[in-house]
Amino acid sequence: MTAGRITVRELQRVGSISGDLAKINISDEYGQIVQQRDLAEIAQLVGNINVSLDMLDRERRFASTIAHEIRSPLAGIRVTVEEALSDPDQVDYSTVFARVLRGVDRVEALATDLLLIARSRATEIEWARIDLCELVRREVAARADPIPVEVICAPGVLVKAMPTQIGEIVTNLLDNAQRYARQQVQIRVDRSGRMARLSVCDDGPGVPEKDRKRVFDRLYRLTTLPEPGSTSTGLGLAITWEIVRAHRGSVWVETAPSGGACFTVQLPLAAALGPET
Repeated sequence: MTAGRITVRELQRVGSISGDLAKINISDEYGQIVQQRDLAEIAQLVGNINVSLDMLDRERRFASTIAHEIRSPLAGIRVTVEEALSDPDQVDYSTVFARVLRGVDRVEALATDLLLIARSRATEIEWARIDLCELVRREVAARADPIPVEVICAPGVLVKAMPTQIGEIVTNLLDNAQRYARQQVQIRVDRSGRMARLSVCDDGPGVPEKDRKRVFDRLYRLTTLPEPGSTSTGLGLAITWEIVRAHRGSVWVETAPSGGACFTVQLPLAAALGPET
């Protein structure tokens, strides 16, 4: 009888949780299931549901922010075209086309970055054994940066990863460093135990300690205005975080020896992954 009463009580609690979840879904607003004096299994269920609700709310806010970001260049394109149509005989069409193309570039950059986020969890079938130093030197040589990049490499740092995505990490971190550096950008490849390390440092203003976790947030970077003439979407660090996580690594930012920001990516060495992977 005691076991029966406990079972009925817990079933009622599950029904209550289901009802609360349904109300949150109907309201389409952020909500959480209130924890009570539940059995460990029920408490764990409520905790997992709340984590999922947090993630869904973040995705919803991210989608809303992206929609706003896309609307801005589209609105600019519309205004430009409408102004040209209102007085077609007095229009400098080369100027009009240039303004339209800037808006198109902005939308295209957003679409590209969103696809990279969606595809960041590449299947390991697409991974290859790569020399991190060679990849870094190749990526740096293909760039035309205003501030020279110093490359410091330890030989034989091998990782198993998707080469195009690791190249995207290097590109994003170097783009970020070039945006804020004054005179110096340095990229270093070395080892730390069973992990490979890739660090990109600059001598710019750095990242305040209170913001060092938030800079990888997809929402945080979108609150900053793009530079004049820039097609940067502000999603580069968020994409980097997604790719690193998919490769079972970690990424963080700290103060560089030069006083600026130093972003460090840590990935498992290929030898540490085992023969099967």
